[in-house]
Amino acid sequence: MNQPTKLLLTIGLVLLVYGYLCRALSLNFFWDSKTIGGVLLFIALLLYWIDLRKKRKQQSKKTGWVTFGICALGLGFVIFPVIVIVFNSSDAYRAAKSYLKSNPRIKEEVGDVESFGLIPSGSMQTVNSNGVETGDAIFEMTINGSKKNRDLVIKLRKEPESPWTVTAFR
Repeated sequence: MNQPTKLLLTIGLVLLVYGYLCRALSLNFFWDSKTIGGVLLFIALLLYWIDLRKKRKQQSKKTGWVTFGICALGLGFVIFPVIVIVFNSSDAYRAAKSYLKSNPRIKEEVGDVESFGLIPSGSMQTVNSNGVETGDAIFEMTINGSKKNRDLVIKLRKEPESPWTVTAFR
């Protein structure tokens, strides 16, 4: 493993551990370190496999499985940002953020909502039948408030001819 890959791996692990410690110890500084650490670990794995492929090729060993892994990680590296952009620009995600910003229970717990985490996760499904859209969405997101930060899961539903509405959050 070359030096830049080791450095990325180390930084990624430190940030990931720090992100989990922030949550466990209620530290309200840099909660996005968990997300950034995960991304850096992903990049370190990709670089490691590229290095491994080069070494195996120099040794005249088979590289098929390594090449497949590199392609799979590369595809994930391209698709992941697209999914994040789709989530962030969806009506369901905007409705979730709007709801959380105005919810009195959230305001009481975290204070004024200042921002949301970098990368939401979850799922969203919509069905369009004869121009009528319905759907369900579940987002796992981080809320950065003026008092504290919090991770939560929020569920939304879209009924025909109505906007996305929150059905539950925890």
